[in-house]
Amino acid sequence: MAQAQAKKDGPGAEILRTVRRELNSAISLLAVFSIAINLLLLVPSLYMMQVYDRVLRSGVVETLIYVTLIAAAAIAVYAWLEALRLRALARIGEWIEDTLFEPVFAAAMSAERGMIKLGAQEGAPFNDLRAVRGFLSGPTLPSLCDVPWMPVFLLGCTLIHPDLGLLGLVFAVLIVGLALINDRVTKPATERVAQGHAEAQRVLAEAARNVDTVAAMGMSRRLAARASQANAVSTALLAEATDRGTVMIGSGKFLRVVAQICTLALGAYLVLGGHITPGGMIASSILLSRALAPLDQSIAAWRGLQQCRSAWGRIKDLLNASSRTIEDPIALPAPEGRVVIEKVTILTPSNDKAILANVSLKIDAGNSLAFIGPSGSGKSTLCRAIVGSRTPTRGVVRLDGGDVMLWRDDQRRKYIGYLAQGTELFSGRVRDVIARFDEPDDAAVVEAAKLAGCHELILSLPEGYDTMLANGGAILSGGQRQRVALARAVYGETRLVVLDEPNASLDGDGERALVNCLTALKQRKVTVLMVTHKPALAHLADRVAVMQNGQITKLGPPTEVLRELVAPVKGGGDVRAVPSAPR
Repeated sequence: MAQAQAKKDGPGAEILRTVRRELNSAISLLAVFSIAINLLLLVPSLYMMQVYDRVLRSGVVETLIYVTLIAAAAIAVYAWLEALRLRALARIGEWIEDTLFEPVFAAAMSAERGMIKLGAQEGAPFNDLRAVRGFLSGPTLPSLCDVPWMPVFLLGCTLIHPDLGLLGLVFAVLIVGLALINDRVTKPATERVAQGHAEAQRVLAEAARNVDTVAAMGMSRRLAARASQANAVSTALLAEATDRGTVMIGSGKFLRVVAQICTLALGAYLVLGGHITPGGMIASSILLSRALAPLDQSIAAWRGLQQCRSAWGRIKDLLNASSRTIEDPIALPAPEGRVVIEKVTILTPSNDKAILANVSLKIDAGNSLAFIGPSGSGKSTLCRAIVGSRTPTRGVVRLDGGDVMLWRDDQRRKYIGYLAQGTELFSGRVRDVIARFDEPDDAAVVEAAKLAGCHELILSLPEGYDTMLANGGAILSGGQRQRVALARAVYGETRLVVLDEPNASLDGDGERALVNCLTALKQRKVTVLMVTHKPALAHLADRVAVMQNGQITKLGPPTEVLRELVAPVKGGGDVRAVPSAPR
């Protein structure tokens, strides 16, 4: 039954159930620890009663020694159990992060590809994951775990004298009310602080990604001012929230101290009246202090609990949404490279404007097709849909008859090659980058590099194919990065290669290497789809598709299609594309 339910719900929901099941078991064990810890916290009160009411009256030193040794041993056990509890909580947080990291990563990637439809969410999933771990591993959770034991300590005060228990209850209600007020007055400001910090981080991240442009055009100070403005607003809000929070925390500590003073005063009055012993007076003061301590600490911990709950809720939404996708589809036979696009429509998330509108196309295995057209006509978006990195709003893209979104990752890695318009290499050894971080086949890596015309370039690097590429391949020029990325796209047994502006950063030698690569792929019967503004590259394709406003407006042989789009230039035989609307 459980297996059938897991199969129905999907891996994301099953992982959540596993985490909840294990977490419930761990919490049950921690509850046992909390019982022992809080019972041992009664030892100081019992010790003081024994000292005041027995030792001082009898004057027997041996009794004092034995009572002290017993109390010290009990407190040592308490300290050991408290350390074990904190260590267990840290391990639980670590286990949850390790268990959920990969599923959350996969779900986040699916959300970026449009495979998961989610509402607006604050924060990044990995920040949420760290927030959950930080709360579980931090010092605030034990204080919340001790709150349910407050009635036990108040009961101890009541057993000494009912008036002492009633006094403790009054102060406990006051501190709980203070915690609720603290949450109410600080929550709005705290939420706006997070938004301001996110905006400042966004500006900084954009500047870091475009550091060359920022430096070349002197935009550093202006961007710094934008980030500073966003950060200043959040800092002011943080100061406001902190001011309110510190007042509440200070008020809580004030109530605790006043409660202890009032307890001693009432206890002294009861001692003078002969209602309790001096030991009971001291013991009641200690018991009330222990009863109120977790409540006082919970004022500071409450905000962390709320943030943890919100983060966990977003993680649950993400993983539950991912469970509605097929995480581990069946392995299909090796494709020949036949691509069929069936009425694909893709809308923008913000305003539902059509980027692609009802596009249909068929490309036979081993054929090549060039997409041309004005910027913003949907060429790059169509490429992303073909390789499965963008989910169509309507319609489907099929590779050898199977929905490209349902091809397994290991098969994508083996049979599909993609060169994006904005070339960026991942950090790692050159050989691993070309091999797509799979176990590299040295011969296949070298063959791909030669096919892309970058073998000699790689040999000239400090450590050849073992050279580490950091920061997206920053040690390489734009053209060099593009050639290495082309090698990655044609590596191995690739049967479908999609190239988006493959010559955007190439010099003359690079373009000649690209032409040779396209010719070799054609000879190998590899299906090649490319976006280009260069008629010379488009002429290498079997067919040319002209795109305009998210639709294919013309399709046919290169000579026939390009004749209508290319005009002769006076004074020479070169040709140029007719100017079109900007993207």
